[in-house]
Amino acid sequence: MKILLLCGSIAEKSHTLSLLDYIGNLFSQEKHKVTLWDLKKKPLPFALPECHKDPTKHPDEVVRNFVDEVEHSDIIILGSPLYHGSFSGVLKNALDNLRYDALRGKWVGLVGNSGSIRADHLELSPMRQVVNTLVGYSAQTQVGSNKSDYSETDKRYVLEDEDIKKRSQRLVDELLSVN
Repeated sequence: MKILLLCGSIAEKSHTLSLLDYIGNLFSQEKHKVTLWDLKKKPLPFALPECHKDPTKHPDEVVRNFVDEVEHSDIIILGSPLYHGSFSGVLKNALDNLRYDALRGKWVGLVGNSGSIRADHLELSPMRQVVNTLVGYSAQTQVGSNKSDYSETDKRYVLEDEDIKKRSQRLVDELLSVN
């Protein structure tokens, strides 16, 4: 199966990216092909309303490549930090670049990180609504972490919390069982 991880954090060091990396490794251990689309490294231009019906005709090649990745993925994991009570604008813009039914028949996992308290419902609930609007299926298991769940190195954060690791495995198991 092909798994697409979409990181909605553009922080230099990102808890969300570390969580997605951890989940991606769980899929890779099961011999699935994992692709990470990091919106910091591969940003998307603002969505063009005139391309909503057919984003494959978008003038920007990066958007067309992104649309192709989404269309050819079996499972998608959306990851975002908590920003002002919701998920990140860069992730919303990425999803806005897709066709109205881009997630039809696809299972989508939701993961997020908040700065201090475990408040994942704030960013994950609106993400779930967007997934449903794009005609996707949201996994029941979702993973919300906070900064205390990680250790820090010079270059990145490392997931340490055993409960978050178990929940991540549960998300992977759930998504593989429905596909």
